[in-house]
Amino acid sequence: MLKKFFRKNNLFYSLLFFPFIYIVGWALISLLINVFPFLESNKSLYGTIITFLIFLCFLPFWSNHRWGKNLSKLLGIKNLSDKKLFTSYISEFLKALIIISVFIFILIKGEFVLFQTNLNLNIVLNSLFLACFVGIAEELVFRVWLFEELNLFLKPRRANLYQAILFSLVHFRSDFDLVSNIQLLVGLFILGLYLNTWRLIQKPTILLPIFFHGSLVGVWFFVTNSLMIINKNIPNLLFGPGEGINFNPVGGLIGIFILLLLYYFQKRYFLRSSF
Repeated sequence: MLKKFFRKNNLFYSLLFFPFIYIVGWALISLLINVFPFLESNKSLYGTIITFLIFLCFLPFWSNHRWGKNLSKLLGIKNLSDKKLFTSYISEFLKALIIISVFIFILIKGEFVLFQTNLNLNIVLNSLFLACFVGIAEELVFRVWLFEELNLFLKPRRANLYQAILFSLVHFRSDFDLVSNIQLLVGLFILGLYLNTWRLIQKPTILLPIFFHGSLVGVWFFVTNSLMIINKNIPNLLFGPGEGINFNPVGGLIGIFILLLLYYFQKRYFLRSSF
């Protein structure tokens, strides 16, 4: 009965889902601030976390009644004991580490960085939090919820294309100029394709994109906040928009080229494994 109910006016429910949980999340954080005033200092962060927790509570119900799928199977959680997949998880972490190392090597050769030592527990904890929260939250929202919603209306390949487009568009920066935003959107679009393509064909587990995405974010934050200072005169077209610790290497020509290579070899892997 519920499944039939949710199948009606499909687009209506898709469009209202996140506004609904967002309003509920911010209503809750506003109430909690009255009880715990210290939350006011980071209201945006805590509001986002509460909204995400509400999303997690709704997700099993939504998956079952909206998509007609078992959530644990959809996420690939049942495959945790698969040794081959475990090797793939480590591989995705190492890929992220190698990409960041190559990027830093180019920065050093171009004399665009100054080394520092600013290692402390706060930076380590923030790095771990970003790796886990961004990696898990964005992958569940875009590669699971959004992709499955699009699958209700489109074929999987086209749904994959549109989830990558929307993933890039929500990262639009109002403080960037047009060229910088175009760079960033192109890089994030390719990243979105790479992250979801693993699940489309060969390895249907959300943990692969989580490991790669989370590692990129967490390791990059750790390096730029504790080990080096990036010069302000860095060529943004080559290395990415923004400056200092706020510049995003995904939007630079180097980052875009590396992501294109990853996506190309990923597609080659699928073509070989399909025979």
